[in-house]
Order: sequence, then C-alpha cells, then structure tokens
Amino acid sequence: MKTATGWAISAIGVVLALAGVALMVVLGPDNRIVTGPHPVDVEGSVVVTGPRVIRWTDAQVDILAELPAQKPMFLGIGNSVDVESLVDGAERVEVTGFDTPWDPTTRVVDGRPSVQAAPTSLDWWLADSAGLGGASISLRLPEEPVSLAIVSIGASNLSGLQVTLAYGIQGGFTRGIGLLLLGLGGVLVGLVVRRRPADGGVLDELVETDEGIVYVVGDDDGVERELTADEIEAGGFVVTDDEMPPPPELVPEPTEPAARVMYVFVDEDGVEHEVSEDELDEFEIVEDDDVGPAGAGEEGESR
Repeated sequence: MKTATGWAISAIGVVLALAGVALMVVLGPDNRIVTGPHPVDVEGSVVVTGPRVIRWTDAQVDILAELPAQKPMFLGIGNSVDVESLVDGAERVEVTGFDTPWDPTTRVVDGRPSVQAAPTSLDWWLADSAGLGGASISLRLPEEPVSLAIVSIGASNLSGLQVTLAYGIQGGFTRGIGLLLLGLGGVLVGLVVRRRPADGGVLDELVETDEGIVYVVGDDDGVERELTADEIEAGGFVVTDDEMPPPPELVPEPTEPAARVMYVFVDEDGVEHEVSEDELDEFEIVEDDDVGPAGAGEEGESR
C-alpha cells in the first residue's frame, strides 16, 4: 500500500516539475511569450478584433504591425464600443476568435473602403501608434473589454501585413521555479514513502554478517528490506520461522543461579534425608570423613 502511495506522490511531483520547467522555458526570465511575425491575409484597409476576443486582464501586451514598401498605417487599442463605432460600415477583416500563442479565427465583413474618421484624430485610444511601414504599442490590459484596430492611412491598403505579438505573465518565471521545486520535493517524498518499511510485518529471514545479525522483512509488494533490532521492536514485527531467534535486544540476559548448600542427614539404615537450614539446630554438622558407616546419632553431613 505504501509503495503504491509513494509512486503516486512521485508521479504528481514529476508532473509539477515538468510544468514548472515548461513555464520557465516558454516565458523566460523576462516573463514574456513572443510569437511572430505572422502574416495576416487581408486586401482591404482595416483589421479589427471582436469585442470579446481579447479576454486577458492585467497582462502586459506588446504588438508590432509591419507593412512592406513603407506604407502608412495606424495601430491602436481602445474600448470595444469606441472601436466598433469607428469601423462600423467599413470593409474589414474581423478576428472573431484567438487562442494563444497564435491561432486566430477571422471573417471578412463587406462595406465601404475606409473608416468613418481618421483614427489619429481620436483621443479615446488606450494606446496607439502610427508610422510608415510599421507601428508598435505596449500596454497592460485593463479589466474593461478592449479591441485592437489596424488601419491603413490614405489610399494604401494592408496587403502584406505581418503581426508580432508578445504577452507576459507577471511573476510567471518565478512561479515556474516554484512548481519545479515543489515537484522535486514530491519526487523525494514519494521515494522516502516507498523505501520506508511498513509498521509491523513478518520477518522472513535471519542473516549473520560480520557486524552481527541482520533481520530481513518482506513488504506487501514482496520487496525485502534489512532492519535493525530497534526498528523491529518499534515496528511490531513478528518472527514466523521457529528457528529464528527474536532480536537480541528483546531477549533478557540470563542470570546465573546463586550457589546453594545442601545438608543431608543419614539415618540408622543409611538412608539420606535432606535437611533445611531451619532444622540445622537439631543436628551436628560434621565433614564427610567424620561420619561413620551407619551415621549413628544425631549427626549430619553437608554437601
């Protein structure tokens, strides 16, 4: 049972350690994931994300949009309601879904060739940038729903557009280190649980070595382990082999019996009778050499 538990703990530790390493590799020390540049299939002048596509909050986002031939362009993020009012009625490529790191779902919406107003003249953008051949913005996403808009300026279009995206998780690299250490700890705990003998069991074998007697126990999975006498006594093991002595520490040392003096009285018929020390006052103690053949009288001998 403990072996199965140990393997389960170790398996969980391995999963946590691998997750920590993956997070560290993906984010890096700067806690950022960078993907791109990715080409965007667009022929018109507007690319916009839907109202609920950007779902992250409190994440640092860096976006770079590039166009060939130094085309003028605008890049901005704003409240979804404001962005929708700007692109409403214009021909556009709308991003309806997005999975990290880069897996957008798009649709083409027909309409007029351009947006209703010049995007650079609006002051409600949370972050915006304009340039020739490229533009970039960086911001921490708010809790309110926001949308991204890429708009060509003038008579040009967004053909050949490429987008590079970088987004970060604050403290992500540190969290990866924490998962790695937690996973390694789980692996070590599982190893200790697997190697620790069960509480109680059966001693299967007794081995004599140069250091003394070694007791071998088999666990539930048939794995044999060597135990000391202290571990045997603490764990409640029992000896099943009749020829195997119990642990030396559990056997009381034999004591030498005290020497006892026996007194013998020999009657007239030569029959010996043992006499206790309390009865010695009735007899005369003599040595063996002083006792006659019949042991007459109230005489005795000690042995």
